[in-house]
Amino acid sequence: MPKQAPKSFAQVAHSGNPQSTPRFAPASAHLEYKSLLRLCDMFPDLPMEKVLAMHQSGFGASASLNRGGAVHSGASRAPKMTTHGSTRRQVLIPLDTPTAEVVVANAVTAVESCNRGLVEVHSKLRVESVRKAWDGISMSTNIVASAAELEVIKQWLKKVAGLAVSTVVEPRLP
Repeated sequence: MPKQAPKSFAQVAHSGNPQSTPRFAPASAHLEYKSLLRLCDMFPDLPMEKVLAMHQSGFGASASLNRGGAVHSGASRAPKMTTHGSTRRQVLIPLDTPTAEVVVANAVTAVESCNRGLVEVHSKLRVESVRKAWDGISMSTNIVASAAELEVIKQWLKKVAGLAVSTVVEPRLP
């Protein structure tokens, strides 16, 4: 019987050898599975398809398993834009530091509230994220905001930050 040549690492990895498969899931997979279990505990009467849909909406399409079985978190995906500095798909809102920190600390609520207001006026604009920048906050959006949409964002942001109606908040495009 002829002696077999040793296999390279790549050949062993592609052969489906059980010894070559990783034994540990990435840390992001553990977090996603934990959040899925938490959703199942919070909504025990909901069908699994609905729970999975809720989970995927929170983690994006990356929450589903890929062919290799590994789960990739949304944070590891490539960004949509690679420009440096400001872009027209942002809304800049000058705020004092304490107010900006309150809004950033409640970023999820700020995004959800602004999007709720935009949906009510039948806008296609959506706020995707909020971060502290340029002596205030920067809100990343899916499209360029119009003047009417800036007004909606201003109204809902005041509610999130707990600002008085008389407080001056001037959202603007870069």
